[in-house]
Amino acid sequence: MRTTLNLDDDVLDSLKKYAENRSVALGKAASDLVRRGLTAHTETRIVNGLHVVVLPADSPKVSTEKIRRLLEDES
Repeated sequence: MRTTLNLDDDVLDSLKKYAENRSVALGKAASDLVRRGLTAHTETRIVNGLHVVVLPADSPKVSTEKIRRLLEDES
């Protein structure tokens, strides 16, 4: 099926690299990644009415300082 998508520049760049590294067409790469994303199982639990992603025990902690740095980098 043929369609038109508007992608952010950084997403398109990553998609092109993904396709190139696997020697597949851009559409095939996009389909593969979307399919993986749609079928990926993400364990969640409800905390105070919100769905929270359950991460592995060895996942790095995210501090308030880390969040501040990330927000500053976006500016």
